[in-house]
This record gives sequence, C-alpha cells and structure tokens, in this order.
Amino acid sequence: MALRVYGSECDVRQTADGVLVLFHNARLDDGRVVSQLNFADLADYRLPNGEKVPTFDEALAVMEDAPSGFKLIIEVKEADVKKIVEAVERRGLQKKVEYIAFGRNHCLDLIAMNKGLKVSYLASNKKSAWTPKELKEKGFYGLDYSAGLLKECPEWIAEARKLGLDVNVWTVNSPADVDEFFNMGVDKVTTDIPALYKK
Repeated sequence: MALRVYGSECDVRQTADGVLVLFHNARLDDGRVVSQLNFADLADYRLPNGEKVPTFDEALAVMEDAPSGFKLIIEVKEADVKKIVEAVERRGLQKKVEYIAFGRNHCLDLIAMNKGLKVSYLASNKKSAWTPKELKEKGFYGLDYSAGLLKECPEWIAEARKLGLDVNVWTVNSPADVDEFFNMGVDKVTTDIPALYKK
C-alpha cells in the first residue's frame, strides 16, 4: 500500500473446520496438509518471518483502510469460492478485490455467480492455458499467465487486449523484464520485489 502499487496478491485455503486462511502451499513445512487441519492446529505454527498464519478475514480488515484504487488479488487455492465471496461482501469490499485461480472450476464457479466479479485465469504453460478467445467466451475478466508462457505466445497479449481482457504476467523480478512486458502491452506485472521496480 505504501508503494502505491496496483495491489497485492494473497493465496486462500480453507481449514478442515471451515476457516479461510492465507497460505501458499498445500502443506506446512512439517508435512501436515492445511485443508486437513482445524484452525486451532495452526495456532502454534509460525511462518519464516515469525508471524502466525493469518486469516482471510484479517486481510479483509486491512483492506477496509486501503488507499483508493488498491486491490487485493485473491488467489483461490483450495477453498469454497462462495464462502470467499460472502466474506468479501460482508465487509463491502466487492470493488476492492479481484479473483484468480489455476483451478478452472473455481474460476467458472465465480463467473457463474453473475455478480460481475473480476476473474482471471492462471496458467503456467500452453497445455494448461485457455486462449484469449476462449477466456472471453467463458466470461473471464482477464488472463494471468506466466512470463514463460507469454514469451512463447506473445500474440496473445495483443489478442487479449483487442478482446477487452486484462493481461497480467507473473512472476517478473527484474526491472528490465518488467519494462519488456509493459512494452509488449501487458496491463500488470506480478513481482516479488515491487520496491525494486518502484525505484
């Protein structure tokens, strides 16, 4: 938020007792599966930076005071999409969030809600990707493809833009590569080091 970038991404999973949490991997570093644990089982677990596993609701609470225009990009990993959307709605944050997922069913379920949600599809390679035309036909807001995939299929950027789709590329960690992708016509770039690029 302090850097005034477009937004920040979070990965959402659901515990066995239905609590939405922010956690990237399916398993903790001790091998336990997040979706098979109750939230109480995570109480003593600490992330590498010493923080506890945050809940999705805690992230939404932060978003209530987010600067105008700042977005929370919600990546649905393994969770009930209806529960996620309801949590967003409870706090009135519908205009401050966007949704992404590798799971096609997650994406299509979000689109099927007919709530005008901004849903982009994640893909890392051509085999798992949908073309811009297919995405448009299915009602997607945009595509969110890996740097390697968009370098392999650069024509998809212009095609997507022509269709009115939002184009994001991930994960790009050098200013030179960020510049290259913006010159290719992408709308947004996902990076692990936004502060470096902002300099």
